[in-house]
Amino acid sequence: MTFSATAALVCRRISILAKLADASVRATVLRSLKLPSRAFAIVVVVFMPQLHAAEQAILISDVTVIDGLGNPPEEHRYVLLRQGRITSVSDQLPQIEEGTTVVDGEGRFLLPGLWDLHAHTFADTTAMQSYLTAGVTGLRDMGCNVSCAQVLGRLRDDYIAGSGDFPRLVFAGPMLDGDSPYDDYPSHLQITLESLPAALAWLRELDVDLIKVRDFLSRDEFMALAGAGAALQLPVAGHVPTSIPVDDAVRAGLSTVEHEGSLFGGLLLACSKDEAQLRGEYLAMMREAASSGDEQKLYARSLDAKLLDRLVDSYDPAKADALVQAFVDSGAALVPTLIVQNPVLRAADPVFAGRRKIKDEEFRNAPATLLKRWRETATTEVLEQPFSDEDRAAMARHYETFVDLLGRMHHAGVPILAGTDAAFPDGTPWIWPGFSLHDELQLLVSVGLSPLEAIAGATGRATRQLGLEDVGVVAPGFRADLLLLSDNPLEDIHNTRAIEQVWVNGVPVDREALRDLVIRRAADHANYWQ
Repeated sequence: MTFSATAALVCRRISILAKLADASVRATVLRSLKLPSRAFAIVVVVFMPQLHAAEQAILISDVTVIDGLGNPPEEHRYVLLRQGRITSVSDQLPQIEEGTTVVDGEGRFLLPGLWDLHAHTFADTTAMQSYLTAGVTGLRDMGCNVSCAQVLGRLRDDYIAGSGDFPRLVFAGPMLDGDSPYDDYPSHLQITLESLPAALAWLRELDVDLIKVRDFLSRDEFMALAGAGAALQLPVAGHVPTSIPVDDAVRAGLSTVEHEGSLFGGLLLACSKDEAQLRGEYLAMMREAASSGDEQKLYARSLDAKLLDRLVDSYDPAKADALVQAFVDSGAALVPTLIVQNPVLRAADPVFAGRRKIKDEEFRNAPATLLKRWRETATTEVLEQPFSDEDRAAMARHYETFVDLLGRMHHAGVPILAGTDAAFPDGTPWIWPGFSLHDELQLLVSVGLSPLEAIAGATGRATRQLGLEDVGVVAPGFRADLLLLSDNPLEDIHNTRAIEQVWVNGVPVDREALRDLVIRRAADHANYWQ
């Protein structure tokens, strides 16, 4: 199964927001780019009063520390926080000043705040608050329009200055693509070799943290982007363009591969003994869609049972091993976003990991109208269009083959990192920002990661892959973005949901207040983006 409706939803949602933009803001500033004027769409942001790094010291006493790097847990530790940083982690009670807040950690587990490495927030602060209620204190936003990127930049800088209002943000801004059917999508810049310098200059002006690439880039365009990213010290991440073999893309510098690589072939295409023939067919479909502008027909053809079955039936373990070696040699990581591909959730009342999803915390007070719509569409729609039972069965086979490849990659030492592709409030059925990251961790454990490895893939190993040096680890000098659990996640990864307290920059998160706010705003989901 391919990555969910989120890819289409990103484009649809920004187009809705774009209708609100003032005409004076929408002038096209880069004529060399194939760029819609709606790239400057207004982004609605609800700000709360800023909370800055706690001045009062906090001591978390006698707690078991899970450091985020995959090291064995350390019991009976005293973790001292000052000015938004971890100042000490010791097996001895440290000296503390008068007025220090002491949090009893006996029988509890302290780990870094979690990261979702594939989010689309649309700069919506309610969505970000949903992440905080779930203990997700870091987000890599993988693409949005210019106005959204400007807001994300301000929120990122506020966090760096010590704010505890929102998660730590790393963001891509507008995604770069080749000639595609997405002419009206303001989150995309369609580039050529000639327009690439202007596009890069624009991204630098937005002060993005990475370059997000998409499926329609030509080989020459991708290679030029990879070289430019290295020169600018900006990681290149995203989909693998169908024009280029996956092993070539990661060896050229693609730092993380998202989902299953691409909606149009991806990692399983690289493992096919019929790779050349199938690549030619995918590229022909994509050229036709770019010419006609009909992406819905392209989705239907790419998810057709016959084509997916050919990919699965031609899977070659020897080619899979060669692909895995390319990841190992290059240092590239995979962010598989299994939760949006999992066939189990394509149900009106799904049972996930032995429990009914409707009973999970995030859905107990979810709007009845939203749940009703999900029940009606979850069994029939993918990418917001209907598919047959035969097509969905082929998607399930595709998913299982991808999971097998994922196990091979993990066994070989390829970094497998946590991301969800979640959207709020009306995205993929049974996916909820923040909380679905816990489901992703369960899926990563189910494919072979230990709970300790899965947690590292959402904390310290994730932030190291991003090149961040002061978040994601429970150690002196790191920012106090922390998650306190009542139950042991190493015994059962589901226990990452047993949250007692969350801190961002040392500031306690009022989870109950934020949860109420999120539910109130989600209740008007039908008009949320109008």
